[in-house]
Amino acid sequence: MWEWSNRTVKKKPPEKTDHNAASLLAAYNDLIGSGYSAYQSRIRDIQIAETPVDERITAPDPEALYETVRQKIAEFGLPASTRIIEKEYAPQSWQEMNRSFDRYHNLRSRFFKLIGYADAEDCRCAGLNDNDIACLREGFAPENYNIHLKVPADFGGSLDFDNFSLIQTRPHHAGIHRIIDMQIENNFLRLHKKIFLPWFEGKFYYD
Repeated sequence: MWEWSNRTVKKKPPEKTDHNAASLLAAYNDLIGSGYSAYQSRIRDIQIAETPVDERITAPDPEALYETVRQKIAEFGLPASTRIIEKEYAPQSWQEMNRSFDRYHNLRSRFFKLIGYADAEDCRCAGLNDNDIACLREGFAPENYNIHLKVPADFGGSLDFDNFSLIQTRPHHAGIHRIIDMQIENNFLRLHKKIFLPWFEGKFYYD
């Protein structure tokens, strides 16, 4: 699963990230700093599509996991408008991801400019000030804001602007990825080949 979604206006040196860390969000951050070719996603390391499931592996049943996700949405302070959608796992190949990499960054900059000029009032409702909006209009993310792919590519998400949203890195983006990480760590994704995603309408993620 990939997003390539954590570039800020200030060009800070990338912090070193433990590739064995539990959080996929940490891996995404490292991806931007170190380059895509060095990145190996945990979701691919477990080789869901190719590896037979060990009968001894256990995971929550879908009904129980759905309820847990609903509770985590509230616990992590995600907006009340957040819905839960179910998506089947459909991993892209590395070749497909490589082809999409440059296109994503080009679209990312264009999306920032679009919302900066066309949706300034919505930007303010999402918590951005005039300086933040000026950053958007130059094609950059203000501090503590990302673009979020509402449905990741490995679950059928596209690079259409309908799948893009401006989101606060913390707590909202981090909270979403904690919910995704949970479903990897408890073997739900491995066993059921699907995931429950926090999802929301529109180009902005806020209450």
